[in-house]
Amino acid sequence: MIEMLIVVVVLGIMTAVSFPTISRITTHARVNQAAAVVAHDLSVAASNATRHRKPVRIMRGADKQSIYMLDRVSGAVLSMRSLGPADAYALDSVAFSVTPVDFLPNGFTSRALTLTLWSAGYSRQVTMSRAGWVRVP
Repeated sequence: MIEMLIVVVVLGIMTAVSFPTISRITTHARVNQAAAVVAHDLSVAASNATRHRKPVRIMRGADKQSIYMLDRVSGAVLSMRSLGPADAYALDSVAFSVTPVDFLPNGFTSRALTLTLWSAGYSRQVTMSRAGWVRVP
């Protein structure tokens, strides 16, 4: 019985010591994954503009935690990516350097863009040039 109590105490101590590290690793993984997904979404927007020969607009949602891809002419929502606390990525906020940004059918964008994704003090940036090149530095 005493041996079992010692094992439970040791496991409890190990859990308490490793919890902050595991929490930090999980947060970093979520933000990094969200950055990769947002970079992919920007590439898809550029591809859609070129393929359909119509400008596509990217903008931040009113909740400051979602990203919309719209048909610039009709205003129809082509896709929406929610990144807030209630979603799988659980980000605290998404910041745009400029909004909105238009992807033109010729492959260029109206402005260069930097998106910053935050969660629990950790941030990651996704950058896009005027030529439509997207990268996660």
